[in-house]
Amino acid sequence: MINMKKKTHGVQLLIRAVVKDPDGKVLSDTGQKPAKSLVIAFLKFVSCLLGEYTEARSVSDDVMPIYTGGYDCSETFRANAGVTTSSWGIVVGTNDGPTAEDNENFVLDTQLTHGVGPGNITYGAMVVGVPAVVGANVDTELIRAFTNNTGVAIDVKEAGIYVFSNLFTPRTFLIIRDVFGAIEVPDKCSLAIHYTLRTTV
Repeated sequence: MINMKKKTHGVQLLIRAVVKDPDGKVLSDTGQKPAKSLVIAFLKFVSCLLGEYTEARSVSDDVMPIYTGGYDCSETFRANAGVTTSSWGIVVGTNDGPTAEDNENFVLDTQLTHGVGPGNITYGAMVVGVPAVVGANVDTELIRAFTNNTGVAIDVKEAGIYVFSNLFTPRTFLIIRDVFGAIEVPDKCSLAIHYTLRTTV
């Protein structure tokens, strides 16, 4: 008989959200949970990296080519955004719509952009980890910290990753989007979103 209770094999995507106060005390921690959010553009990028020309719908709602052999990955599939940059890398939002997760999502419902006023949150720099063996798995972790400097609490209800492409013209594409229950980030507190891409033999 096949043992259906064996560990998960193949490719997994995990998400974790940690809220800390200004002194670094953990206020909430979701722990690692399965993400449900690899949208169609993710596999379109993978297909292109394997040699198949294709197009995807960008955050600006236009359909653009995403890769040709004349460009390398650093110009077409970047997530390592710097501090204050809220147009790509891990992004967060309030999902005011609300919009459910869907294979063809191409943008967050209501993104929080970089700043200190209503509708904003302060964006830290992306951390893109090097793939490494972790126990029985191989993990690559992407992390970004956000700080609430708006003066009021923020309920974060969605997160995702926009990748930057400079093919022909600068564009960003959504490759991951998660919707979850409200994560309260009090004023002056921080939120760190951890995405882990895992392979297991």
